[in-house]
Amino acid sequence: MKFNSGRFWLQFAVFGMASVAVFIAAFLSLLYWQFDSHSARQKLEAAFSAHGRILHVNGGISPVFWPKPGIAANDVTLTEADGSSPFARMRRIELRFAWFPLLQKHYTIERLRLTGLDATITRQVDGSLNIADLLQPQPDQEVDVRLDRLELYDGTLALRDIAQQARIGLSALRIDATDLQSDGDIEFSATTEWGKYRFPVEGETPIRIADDQIELAGLRLQTTGKLPPVQSFQAQLTANTRINLAKSLIAADKVGFTLKTSSPEAGLTLNAPSLEISQDGLRIPSLQYAGNLIGSEGKHSLHGTASEFILTGQHASAALTRGNYIQSSGPHALTLDFESPLELTTDHLLRAQPAKIQALITTPFLPRGALQSQLTGTVDLSLDSSTLDTTLAGLFDGAELSFSGRQEGFLKPKRTASLALARLDLNRYLPEPDGPLAPLLNSRQKISLGWLARQDFSGRFVIGELRVGRMTAQQIDADITANRNGIDIPRLSAAIYQGQLEGSAKISNDQVPTLSINQSIRHMNIQPLLVDLFDFSRIEGSGNGHATLSAQGRTFDEWRQTMNGTLEIGLQRGALTGINLVEALKNLPAELSQWGTRTYTSDTQQKTPFQNLSATFAFESGVGRNQNLKLTSPLIDLAGGGKIDIGRNIIDYSLDVRANAREFPRLKDMNVPIKITGAMASPTYALDFNAMIKDKKTESEKQQALKEQLTRPLQALRQ
Repeated sequence: MKFNSGRFWLQFAVFGMASVAVFIAAFLSLLYWQFDSHSARQKLEAAFSAHGRILHVNGGISPVFWPKPGIAANDVTLTEADGSSPFARMRRIELRFAWFPLLQKHYTIERLRLTGLDATITRQVDGSLNIADLLQPQPDQEVDVRLDRLELYDGTLALRDIAQQARIGLSALRIDATDLQSDGDIEFSATTEWGKYRFPVEGETPIRIADDQIELAGLRLQTTGKLPPVQSFQAQLTANTRINLAKSLIAADKVGFTLKTSSPEAGLTLNAPSLEISQDGLRIPSLQYAGNLIGSEGKHSLHGTASEFILTGQHASAALTRGNYIQSSGPHALTLDFESPLELTTDHLLRAQPAKIQALITTPFLPRGALQSQLTGTVDLSLDSSTLDTTLAGLFDGAELSFSGRQEGFLKPKRTASLALARLDLNRYLPEPDGPLAPLLNSRQKISLGWLARQDFSGRFVIGELRVGRMTAQQIDADITANRNGIDIPRLSAAIYQGQLEGSAKISNDQVPTLSINQSIRHMNIQPLLVDLFDFSRIEGSGNGHATLSAQGRTFDEWRQTMNGTLEIGLQRGALTGINLVEALKNLPAELSQWGTRTYTSDTQQKTPFQNLSATFAFESGVGRNQNLKLTSPLIDLAGGGKIDIGRNIIDYSLDVRANAREFPRLKDMNVPIKITGAMASPTYALDFNAMIKDKKTESEKQQALKEQLTRPLQALRQ
């Protein structure tokens, strides 16, 4: 026989393969002949009896041989540990056994395949799981579990937490775990169902099993999808995890969670050096968090730490959390530094109490500084209704402050608030005065109201004392709304200059903002108001007034120059300061040649007292015109008209001075015209010669008319 012959080796291979096939067929026939479906059914159904559970095979049981021998059972149900409540149902179970132990009728399960699993895992109020008994090893002389491969296809799993009243579903569940007896790997995928939302989840991890310890070093879970109100999101969880089956304990280190969303663009990062999950709950010794959000009303950023976070049943708490929150919209920013313990109540209310907050507001409207406050109180966040309730008290720039507010929603928040402040001096933050006017009225700083398009706010503000420029007001009480349409103050009252102000104001959020004012004043001391607003100190007295004004512009300066509307004033027991008209008439110049050039400059020591003064101004483009000014006093009466240009800060008035007919009955027809012109802060007074000689043609007639007009009052006044 030639051993190097090709025909020999071909025949050897054919007969060898045939012999192996016959041997395998004989062996499988032997297994099949030895297989007892009734006995297998009994063994399966008795497998969980030690746990109090009942397993029932509703379908058929058949042997399987490749790649390893085993059995397959169809339509299998398993009860809870009480023996009656349903726990799981499986369309098909396949158990694969090791070859040689099987010949000795000892079953060593090496592979398990579950198809169509439908089960519910429940966390009880005490923190225990309804599968805790299944995780404990049970001695069995005939069955030994040494899984090397676990497969689950088309599964449905419900995760239910009775304490938290929460439920998460997993459908289309797939798990493929390989090499479980050494250094193995697990791949996982499912569709998560959370309420009405559905999104896919997938993950992978190395796995090592030693006795009752399972180590998942490098666990990674990730998901993407849509979860209103965000357009889309991506989330990932990473950790090194250890599961102790004997103690029902899960420990993890290097835990990281990231979340990114689009529309709005947002991100959240959580990092924990370690955590533990046991029957008592979840414990995280320390946690770092950071988040950002670009929303309709600007940018938000948050970062901080929390220590000793504990979740047990429906209660969660953190011994202390510290952080920093910044909300910015263009050049405007709100910064909050906070410190507080945290508590999650049974009604899903996250409470920070006592919360310590330091607030800082920066804006170009306050170029000299920032508004600062130190507050303590309570902050409540409702996880169910997405509302934030705040009650705080403390100091604002050294003055006492109390605040309560509510925010409904976070992507498009609706805010309400009530604020009471003892004192606010905006001069600490506003620009230095420019020119003779109060800083705000002379400011050319552009008014930007674009941020209002993202606001929905209403509230009440009470301020004990307010200083703006040189103005001072007390007991300010206002209702305010701010939204995309503008700022509306439907109710405004204040104690101002020994009087009372009441009315409303509004600023529209148009391309060119419009200011509307409807205000009434009662018993107000007019001189300090005019001094603080316009540096105009030439009128004294107290009385009433009403203003219905509007203006358009992008700066306060433009508002002054575009002022339209009406202003009515009525004063009692006052004086015109800067000149004593009675003395002026007594000291008229003797030479007529000087009358046309002589003027009387303001002298604050000189006054013309009056009993009553009334006037109505019609403003147009920043110029207030008045034709019905009336002044009555014991010796003289004034009447006339003119204009006040608040845009250019000038005054131009023509007045007729008449002797009081009761005091000087012989001069009841006397008329001396006076001209008041110049800057409002320092006007000049002069005789209005044009009015005195307007009907005279010749020079001699004009001279005679002047003498008659001027000598008559002199004689009368000297009596």
